[in-house]
Amino acid sequence: MTNYEEYDLFLDELLSRAVMKFKSTEEYRLLSEKLERMDRDCETMLTKDQQDFAVECFELILSVEGQQDQYVNRKGLRDCVCLLKSLGVLA
Repeated sequence: MTNYEEYDLFLDELLSRAVMKFKSTEEYRLLSEKLERMDRDCETMLTKDQQDFAVECFELILSVEGQQDQYVNRKGLRDCVCLLKSLGVLA
């Protein structure tokens, strides 16, 4: 395994742990309840075709947001390492 692969594995693990920690918060619980209510409302208010379209839209939005969040987190960690190196904290 190369250093870059190890670094990616390390960043993936950091992200996974952060997500698990967030999922244990009250904020996540409230958001999950709201999402469940929205899902039930969609089932009663929309036709099957409209539901399918809404699901497809939300899946795309969530995918893009997830990729953006992951990119920003990785970029932030890389920037932090560069800053610490330039300050002489890291060799």
